[in-house]
Amino acid sequence: MKTWLPLALVSATLAPSLLAPGVVAAQPSWLRLDQAVPTAVPRDRSTPLSERAARIANAVPDEGTPDPGEHYPISNEFRHDLWFEHVRDLGGAFVGVGTDQCYTLAAVQDASMIWVVDFDPLVPLVHRIYSVLVPASETPEALVARFESGAARATQEMLQQALEGDPQADRIVSTYRRNRDRMHRYLRRVLRNRRGGVSASWLSDPALYARVRALHRAGRVVARNGDVTADGALRAVGRAARELGVPVRVLYFSNAEQFFPYGPDFRENLDTLPSDAQTVVLRTFREAGVAYPEGERWHYMVQPIADMRARIQENGYRHSRMFVRDLMAQRGRYVGAEGVSVLDGEVPRRFDASDD
Repeated sequence: MKTWLPLALVSATLAPSLLAPGVVAAQPSWLRLDQAVPTAVPRDRSTPLSERAARIANAVPDEGTPDPGEHYPISNEFRHDLWFEHVRDLGGAFVGVGTDQCYTLAAVQDASMIWVVDFDPLVPLVHRIYSVLVPASETPEALVARFESGAARATQEMLQQALEGDPQADRIVSTYRRNRDRMHRYLRRVLRNRRGGVSASWLSDPALYARVRALHRAGRVVARNGDVTADGALRAVGRAARELGVPVRVLYFSNAEQFFPYGPDFRENLDTLPSDAQTVVLRTFREAGVAYPEGERWHYMVQPIADMRARIQENGYRHSRMFVRDLMAQRGRYVGAEGVSVLDGEVPRRFDASDD
């Protein structure tokens, strides 16, 4: 097993509030991207990947996970704007779970690549729907209109034509047909998602939509079915990002971590992702006593990946709930009152490897 070490502080642009004091050990040389590593991903998101780069980016397997019994073609989180100040213009790659909420975060991040790995096998099919409809829709309103009942037949024909010869074409079209009405209601809400008069989603901001559209048109969105705790898709994403010379700057888990412990394969997956001092981990959780944004049922947490690795390696943290308990210490003094909290080196660690 590889030894985990906190990341080297390689950028003076990292927000001071996210720095973990005392974290000075170097990252393993085979993961460091603060050196002169050539990138195969052009900074201009509208530039298509080369044939070689596209082959590397897509060399991520579908794992064929068991049917989870419940599917999520839409998100139930609507306050991703609480994270905007922590991810804005970080660049690099976005890696996450879920459907279009990933587009909101990646667009604000100004990501040059998006990789999605989700246990729900429906999720990659939803991204394939977007991979056809987003490039074909010049505006957010035009995209949402393709999910109206009156546009259903034309949209299905568009998908069938665009996906001709694709072995998953029938499943993708079926996913659209079965979820069209639900997705339409949801996308209309995303389109209206503004906070204090400011756009809070990829559909309520034409500039963010343009970024997502460019990524899709350039073939820079890769979505796979996989288990983030297994040696499979997520680890392959790490290898691809490293080979392409693209640091993962945002790692988004939503609330998925509550369903698994930090076992050896998950830790290896986390270790494989090439990252630097700007990389942050985003998660949502529920806990009695924390503040929730108005109309929401999730609390939003942001954590530097260096801090996450340090608490796991140095203190033996085995579950995301231990992070929550750190935040809740000292009568919740570290919990953000607006529904978003930062877990970094300023927050004391309550556990060590000897604790259960």
